[in-house]
Amino acid sequence: MKPLSGAYTVAMPWYEEEDFARLWSLAHDRGEISPDYATWHRNARRVLAEALAAGKAIEVVTIKPDAYLAWLGSAPNTAAARLRYVEEVAAGMVSRAGLLG
Repeated sequence: MKPLSGAYTVAMPWYEEEDFARLWSLAHDRGEISPDYATWHRNARRVLAEALAAGKAIEVVTIKPDAYLAWLGSAPNTAAARLRYVEEVAAGMVSRAGLLG
């Protein structure tokens, strides 16, 4: 799959603490994600810093459960799906509040 973001821009999924537990519980790949928000947040900040240090422009896209789950439909909630979602939001194909009509 060709990335929807530019060659120097990375769309990065982000979670708010109040949404994290719900999104984690619905993930099909939760064995690969820490269930602890503080641990996830620390790791995400490290990844963000590394990407910025490598010269990438980062678009942080906060995944809100209702909008994301509506977009996801019956597809499995995996890292690949979450990345595709944030890339589509970053590209303007999906609004941050939900599907574009």
